[in-house]
Amino acid sequence: MTSHSGGRMAQFLNSRWLVFVASMWLQSCAGIGYLFGSISPAIKSSLGYNQKQIARLGVAKDLGDCVGFLAGSLCEILPTWGVISIGAIKNFIGYGWLWLVVTHRVPTVPLWV
Repeated sequence: MTSHSGGRMAQFLNSRWLVFVASMWLQSCAGIGYLFGSISPAIKSSLGYNQKQIARLGVAKDLGDCVGFLAGSLCEILPTWGVISIGAIKNFIGYGWLWLVVTHRVPTVPLWV
């Protein structure tokens, strides 16, 4: 019975549907690209940025969305669940840090960061 359960668990973890669903959840949680226009006034007021700095921040965000060298390279050497886990951790750290800065719990970082 244990070997049958273990085989089903391994089959579940290696399922393409699990990867698909996990990817959709990750993308839906990381939808900041669609929300930037809504949250940019809050970023602008809380960090004291002017419109030119907000525009630069938006361009950097768009470039970061489009460049997938790291993810593509990692897909060659890691299993899919590893790449998805790294993406989730990156989103948690990036958007968590943004939340900490906007709520003034940590000092404001320079724009280039």
